[in-house]
Amino acid sequence: MGWHKSIKTKVRTDLIQRTGAIKQKITIVDAKESYHGVDVKVRGFRGEEYWTTLDEVDLDNEKDPAGTESSGETRD
Repeated sequence: MGWHKSIKTKVRTDLIQRTGAIKQKITIVDAKESYHGVDVKVRGFRGEEYWTTLDEVDLDNEKDPAGTESSGETRD
């Protein structure tokens, strides 16, 4: 082991308790429409799934080719 100078970190108290948003790539895995609007179940890049409203999702113009799981339904 060689000698090295310790790195000092600075606490950023100006950021603590601030709110914000993290944008992440998601895939819609389920969707339901009712009188109040469209709810979508999404899967994040880490595999977590949760429900949100379609209003909260900024859709791309393409489908995810890896997200073509069969839900057991068939289409005619």
